[in-house]
Amino acid sequence: MGQQATHIDDRVRRKPGSALKSKVGMKSRVGMLALAGATCLGGTIIVASPASAAPVSVTGSKPVVRNDGLAPIAAGALAELQRFMSSDDPTALTDYLVIRDAIAGEVATRLGADPARLIAAWNRADYSHQAALMAAFTQLGVPYRRMASKPGAGLDCSGLTTYAWGVAGATIIRQSGGQIDAAAARTAETAMAGDLMYYPGHAMMYLGIDRAMVHSPYTGRTVEVANLSAKKSVRFGNPIG
Repeated sequence: MGQQATHIDDRVRRKPGSALKSKVGMKSRVGMLALAGATCLGGTIIVASPASAAPVSVTGSKPVVRNDGLAPIAAGALAELQRFMSSDDPTALTDYLVIRDAIAGEVATRLGADPARLIAAWNRADYSHQAALMAAFTQLGVPYRRMASKPGAGLDCSGLTTYAWGVAGATIIRQSGGQIDAAAARTAETAMAGDLMYYPGHAMMYLGIDRAMVHSPYTGRTVEVANLSAKKSVRFGNPIG
């Protein structure tokens, strides 16, 4: 996928009878495309906890979710986006957009945000950024592991960002400070979903609105979406310029 900078909406506009026209009709296919027993209803994902899922544990006041049901759904979205990028098949784009927007609905619910704002922010991001973001979501529920970059097993903060951007076709430095220093500087106003967020010692990925992020926080927790505290001074950066 490399450093593709075309926006999804731009590609759709160039196709007569664009894939978006059939988006609503495709909602019935999400159950098949989104894995792990999840259902998309009206833009909201209802995740059925599999019998094999580990129980939710609690660290402090925040639940630690392992085997997060959103992760395999993100894997389905990523697969459809990659299929569209390799084949230009509008059906793949339609499938991707339906799943992606359902993911946005669930993420917004977790963050207490407006789903429409999140969807709009993701629409503004180019393909590479969206692929990196979906790749990060495939790791939701994976435990934090210091100095680790093993998808599905353990990731530290820069391990997650390195993995996600690697899936999108970009090689970035495997160290949080080095990642933000090498990235093209952005502000909260110019950053797009998928860009890096950073405060000293910790790398995250921006979700495109407010201070929302996906990250691998610290020992005892798992990859999660969260809102960064307003007390933190944060830098933004685009890994692909």
